[in-house]
Amino acid sequence: MSTGKPTDRGFTLIDLLVMIVLLGIVGGAMTVLFTRLSAQSSDTLRLRQAISLAQALLNEVRMSPFTYCDPQDANAAAATGAFVGPLGCTATVEGLGPEGGETRTFTGNRFDNVSDYHNWAQPGPSCPAGLCDISGNLLSGPNSPLQGCSTLVTTTPQAMPGVAALDARARPQSVLMRVVVRCQPLHSIVLEGIRMRHAPQSF
Repeated sequence: MSTGKPTDRGFTLIDLLVMIVLLGIVGGAMTVLFTRLSAQSSDTLRLRQAISLAQALLNEVRMSPFTYCDPQDANAAAATGAFVGPLGCTATVEGLGPEGGETRTFTGNRFDNVSDYHNWAQPGPSCPAGLCDISGNLLSGPNSPLQGCSTLVTTTPQAMPGVAALDARARPQSVLMRVVVRCQPLHSIVLEGIRMRHAPQSF
């Protein structure tokens, strides 16, 4: 039977080195994990903002008039066809793309027809700095999730069951509205909708 005193034990130099190495590995792994989670959170916010922007643009186009004549034409509400003359437009037949001087913002002679949005893009003449809202306010400033994003809207004739894409005067009767929002490195957001002229003039 041993009568000696118990031997006190502590950490050896090897124990400390092993602990330091393990803590370094765990710390490095946690740093990588938190960095990835932060990047994913940022990408998720950017994706949600891009989707919201695409939905807002599509609704904006969808709610615009769809008429034979430019809505500012004196006979826009009564025209029965896309032509200038009796029962038609007084002077301006609506075509794909904006008429002279029309812009998307409230600051000027703004878009007033679905077809005005054809091939409308941002950044562009109405907002060279990035993406703007309908009042001309910048949406993609330095701290915005939308910084570096771009948009493209097209409105192209689209045939539907029982309805030809173009009428007898080669004017759209039904259009496919397409909104594309690109925010690298995310995948492009693409939303589409159909707008039909359900009456001779559809405001």
